[in-house]
Amino acid sequence: MYPGRSVVSQLLDLIHRKSLDRLVDNYDVDSRGRYLGCRQQLNCMAFAQLTWRDGLRDIAGCLNARPEACYHLGFLEPIAKSTLADANE
Repeated sequence: MYPGRSVVSQLLDLIHRKSLDRLVDNYDVDSRGRYLGCRQQLNCMAFAQLTWRDGLRDIAGCLNARPEACYHLGFLEPIAKSTLADANE
């Protein structure tokens, strides 16, 4: 297996961090989320779109199957389905 960075990680690097931080600050989005920040939710939803995941259980199961890959996407802890549901609400 290729030991380099995943395709998802390379694509997420195209999103300018300062622009995303500015938008989050302008709309005060992170104050509503308890556990999952905007950047993490964006990473999670981009992963779901790029890998054709069907539901929250499928997304959480696939992300938690490889914890080392989750760490490189910015997730420090395993992702719970309820956390994703709260963030998407």
